Amino acid sequence: MDTLHWPLSVLSRAVHFKNLTGASAHVGLSQPQLSRLVAQLEKEFDVTLLDRTAKRKSAWTPAAFRLAEVYSQNSRKLQSSIREVLELQVPTHIHVGTLEGLSSLALTVIHRLYQHTKLQIVELDVFDQNELEERFFNGDFDVIFTIRTPGKKKFKHQLEVGQQTLESISTNNDFSVLSSFEYGRLKKKPENKTFISNSLALRKSWFSQFGGVGQMPSALHKNKGRDTLPVLIIAADTFNETLWHIISQQNFNSDAK
Repeated sequence: MDTLHWPLSVLSRAVHFKNLTGASAHVGLSQPQLSRLVAQLEKEFDVTLLDRTAKRKSAWTPAAFRLAEVYSQNSRKLQSSIREVLELQVPTHIHVGTLEGLSSLALTVIHRLYQHTKLQIVELDVFDQNELEERFFNGDFDVIFTIRTPGKKKFKHQLEVGQQTLESISTNNDFSVLSSFEYGRLKKKPENKTFISNSLALRKSWFSQFGGVGQMPSALHKNKGRDTLPVLIIAADTFNETLWHIISQQNFNSDAK
């Protein structure tokens, strides 16, 4: 029976077309090849699947439709059972990376995963944009919270959950206050004294104590604009589907002000 899975799979697709000629153009087989597969099934099950008495083109018999439907139904059940087994294998330990400005969002998502799964350990690390992307590509993170898609790859698990704005601060022209990522992207370096830190908390504290010129990310919001950045959650292609479903079903609008 194992050798019949392929012929049955072909038949389940072929019967959607009027006859053997029409089907062969859509199942990736020549008409003689498809005819041989059908003949193999007819011999195995001792049934007629093609009415070859038609003058011009052979037509499918009712038995062909029934056999194709039985195979399709059982194939769907098998696929569903396999998905259920795989989804039960929810990991107990994941590694998450985030930009510091999105750390609050990351905490909210992690807490939801704790509530709805048997997840036991989550490691959460904070990095600037460049290092976050580099580590994600190296496979260090299962999930990242970011404001741009790393590279040009289209990720299987990618979700836009809101917007973030970089709000300008200008309270003391003596100092430029920049993240490591911002400083690295500047073509022209500041002429004043420059404070650089990959810690958002430290930059925020500097602005509070001494003032400066720079930008701070806003809280997550849902209003798109010319100067907004998309807030993204991206997971590795191999990330567990159950965990991703829980993340994607979260109502982020209640957090976005």
